Amino acid sequence: MRPLLFSSNKSFSGKSSMCAGIGRLLLDRGYKTGYLKPLCTLPEKLGTCYIDEDVRYIIDILSLKDKPEDICPMIFTEQTYDKALDEYIKASPPAYFDKIKKAYEAISKDKDFVLIESARNITYGSFARISAKDICAATNAKTVLVMKYEEDIVDKAAHFVRHFDEYFGGIIINLVALDDRERIENLILPYFKKEGILIFGVVYTDKVLSSISIKDMSKYLDGEVLCAEEHIDELVESFMVGAMGHEMALRFFRSKSEKVVITGGDRADIQLAALETNTKCLVLTGNFQPSTIVISRAEELGVPMILVSYDTLTTVGKLNEILGRSNLHELKKLDKILQITRDNIDIDKIISIAK
Repeated sequence: MRPLLFSSNKSFSGKSSMCAGIGRLLLDRGYKTGYLKPLCTLPEKLGTCYIDEDVRYIIDILSLKDKPEDICPMIFTEQTYDKALDEYIKASPPAYFDKIKKAYEAISKDKDFVLIESARNITYGSFARISAKDICAATNAKTVLVMKYEEDIVDKAAHFVRHFDEYFGGIIINLVALDDRERIENLILPYFKKEGILIFGVVYTDKVLSSISIKDMSKYLDGEVLCAEEHIDELVESFMVGAMGHEMALRFFRSKSEKVVITGGDRADIQLAALETNTKCLVLTGNFQPSTIVISRAEELGVPMILVSYDTLTTVGKLNEILGRSNLHELKKLDKILQITRDNIDIDKIISIAK
């Protein structure tokens, strides 16, 4: 058995989803499969310990019996990151390696496969010698690189192949727009074939997977739900920015259904225009409290309003980051993840690199 380390070129590329889907495929084939996330960056409390927010759902999805503190041995938030950096400056890198190796030894016992999910990106934790490649070296893992599709994907892939060297396994190209299918099939895949780079699968964007619940969106934006809280489990997949007059806003908002509208909290005219169209949520920026008339109308229509302190530009940037993230606790997404993995990932190729 050789462990598989799932890493990515950037945050929200789909590592957790791939671990969940591929783990289930391995279980379905009768393989004893473990899972390890050495660095937890978005911790939630489970019993007496802390684990990453998606990890507790992977524990259920893969029916894991290992101790949560072994599955998630280290918390690496913004605060602990800076603490580790300070310790490094004053002395030497903390003995994180030993903690990760100990957790891996516990998880890997009697397993056919161990899926290791790295932190946010390939380089995260490098200063403390706990980057994705460092963990590969500690566990002798092969890397499955989950790459969010970008125009220069071949440049990044060529760099990462050299970076991981003997630990490189292959690539899953994820979150590809359907408009890019021709380029993928005629240029990208032939390049990888010529270079001898294994491609485990190409996953195109899906409406369900590219959506996010209003609840999670509010949490990520540090927002306050002002009304219609019973509808915050609804999924949204796109947003529009309102910064024009009422009449123009009406025409603009009618062009897209089931969207989030982002506008200033002081723009009652735009808020009311959005509520006259098929809008699922209003995000009000600048920490400006909306009028009671708008809140009352939104409550009547069942449209949650979320108040955030960020300006509109910052809010848009944050939403661009999280749209496309596959939160595993949304059951609609979990079913879709399993279907997409079965349909698009070559599990036999993945098994072959772990032998």
